Amino acid sequence: MKKALIAGLTSVSIFALGTTASAQDMSTTAPGATSPQEGSTATPTDSDATAGDIVVTAQRRKERVTTVPISITVASQAQLERQQVNTITDLSRIAPSLEINSAPNQNTGGGGSIRGVGTQTFSAGATPSVGIVVDQVSQGNANISDLFDVARIEVLKGPQGTLFGLTTSAGVINIATNAPDPSSFSARVRTELSDAGTAGSEFGNQIVQGLVNIPVDANSALRVSGLANLRQGPNRNLAQGGYNDSNRYGVRARYMWSPSDALSVNVIGDYTRGTVSYGGDFFTFVRATVADTQALTRCGITPGVGNKDICTTLNPEQKTQNFGGSLQVDYQAEPFTVTSISAFRRTTLSAGVGTINRVDGLATQLYTGPTKGDTSLITQELRISSPANETFEYTWGLFLSNQRTVQQPERFRITVALPFGTIPVVDSPGALNNITDESMAVFGQTTIHATKQLSLLVGGRYTAAKLSLDNTPVDAALNPSRLNSEKFSYKLGAQYQFTRATMAYAFAARGFKGGQIALPNGLPPIVLQPEIPMSYEAGIKSTLLRGWVLDLSAFYSEIGNFQTQNCLVAAGSAQLVCLQSNIDGVKSRGAELNLFGQVTRNLSVNTGFIYAKTTYPDGFSGSDSSDLTGKQLAFSPRYKFTFSGEYEQPLTDVFSAFIAGDAIWKSKIRYEQTSNPDTQFKQHWLIGGRLGVRTADERYSLGIFARNLFNQHEPSLFLASGGSVLGLYGPQSYRQVGLQLDAKF
Repeated sequence: MKKALIAGLTSVSIFALGTTASAQDMSTTAPGATSPQEGSTATPTDSDATAGDIVVTAQRRKERVTTVPISITVASQAQLERQQVNTITDLSRIAPSLEINSAPNQNTGGGGSIRGVGTQTFSAGATPSVGIVVDQVSQGNANISDLFDVARIEVLKGPQGTLFGLTTSAGVINIATNAPDPSSFSARVRTELSDAGTAGSEFGNQIVQGLVNIPVDANSALRVSGLANLRQGPNRNLAQGGYNDSNRYGVRARYMWSPSDALSVNVIGDYTRGTVSYGGDFFTFVRATVADTQALTRCGITPGVGNKDICTTLNPEQKTQNFGGSLQVDYQAEPFTVTSISAFRRTTLSAGVGTINRVDGLATQLYTGPTKGDTSLITQELRISSPANETFEYTWGLFLSNQRTVQQPERFRITVALPFGTIPVVDSPGALNNITDESMAVFGQTTIHATKQLSLLVGGRYTAAKLSLDNTPVDAALNPSRLNSEKFSYKLGAQYQFTRATMAYAFAARGFKGGQIALPNGLPPIVLQPEIPMSYEAGIKSTLLRGWVLDLSAFYSEIGNFQTQNCLVAAGSAQLVCLQSNIDGVKSRGAELNLFGQVTRNLSVNTGFIYAKTTYPDGFSGSDSSDLTGKQLAFSPRYKFTFSGEYEQPLTDVFSAFIAGDAIWKSKIRYEQTSNPDTQFKQHWLIGGRLGVRTADERYSLGIFARNLFNQHEPSLFLASGGSVLGLYGPQSYRQVGLQLDAKF
């Protein structure tokens, strides 16, 4: 069936390649657009601008990346497609400072960390340390999972609370989608096709993305884009045969209207739904006890690093929906611009009955589900911004948010197999949890251009937050379930422009991440205090060669009340328990180098390296009672290198050949707050690439690709319990080989 689907999609794509409709470049900047197109070669307004300038909106206005006084990694649309960045989880490949560790069945900000600091809890009451912002809208815990028709992604490092909403204490992933273009009609079809077992591919994935841009009149246009993402594996169910399926479908519509030079209106709506079989990307056995090994052997499972086999007759199929909309209005009320952004987003999840180990016949089993969860987020932002290139530049505003998460009671049962039969040990109906997270903030940032070279930066944000939990049947009198917090965060900095191409900067910033109410399985709620980082950074930026950007920075950060969790499978019960806590005094310090952009006309290279020593404080003991003083934080590699590049060589007047490569190197990673070597993963390389041909006008291309060519089984999570070790593996953990086709009309 899947091979037939691949053949059909390939036929459609090849037919598209033969179409002679007129093509248009999908990355054209639309007149009146409120954000620049895919951070590549948009031209600033000053007269000495060059075609190689990379433009970003890291400070909520269009600026050359080399003039923004923070460390930024920018990935253009071309780079994202070359590296096959199709989901939030894939973003780990674009920047050395960024890691994404998505938690099972959860969607708390994507689980991102920057420079080793990020959300290490996936309870429903957690909010991310790394905020995800899409088209200027903060996503909270209802963020998107798929990336398509994206113009640019900016990874902003360090506290960003003076300009961005919700919790952005470690940084921001700033995503801009392509804006509608009123000047002409255009369309595109893009595919990535692989099949499990074909050409060495360890799993199958068929991705089809398409878009159409429709001019309405001279001042407005509609852009509609969509995707189908169908995946088979990597987990394989030996009891029923076949891989676990993950199928998602999504659509986005964006309408832009600019009735005058002073007014611009953007309306955006999107919807995505998905289904996942057999629990999706979940735990498999890396090592097993003697008793469990007998059951695994009967199913044909061999425990080991990279094991992707499960064996269950239960199918806790998961269904998700994610949808939202936003209205942005920009009005130039001289001498400033007024911007209003109203947004709503909702995500829902439901799952059936399953077991944590997904293997039938084990001596001890934990059954979970059925369950349903619902998260909705309403935000309103109002801000005023001064004109650019003034002596006194400012952005001031108000931000309101209301996030509500409802978790239906989830039953969990623990059974133990005895010689005379199976008996229940625990049978809990669970609880109805209703979490409300409200916040109000007044924010602003001002840049004073004291001289032509020297600029001073002052920013601040006052946040008042209210977090509450209605938990039935837990006794609120015995278990605190309310948390009110007020905090002022700030940023002070300076920058010096040596030449138009080179700038140095330094800043100090105090961030803020709201508290959380954690809900460990079967235990009373745990209230975590707000997380407060104090960060310092100094750096230099310069434009090299034709347009290659150098971004070099050194950083130091100390986090008060760092919010973390420690997950373990309780010995003798098979129950997964994650206990949340605050750790005071976590430190992150190091240096980072990024080079991105166009080296020559035919060569594009994005590369970077980071040394991030992110450590536990003095006297900190792990869950195994080992001393972790000064040890690297869980989920945080101390060293990481990234590379992505493409070289194009004309073959004829009509065709060009291209070769692309990407590589990631990471040092050793620990996955638990222990010294257990079994829950650490070795230093390793992840190598991939692409080879193909495209037409000279870049309308059509055809290529073959490989991801994780040498099949390194880097996990998302390791868990140890007694003599067993469980691993959580996703598609990034296995080799993928396939075919890529692209057609623009």
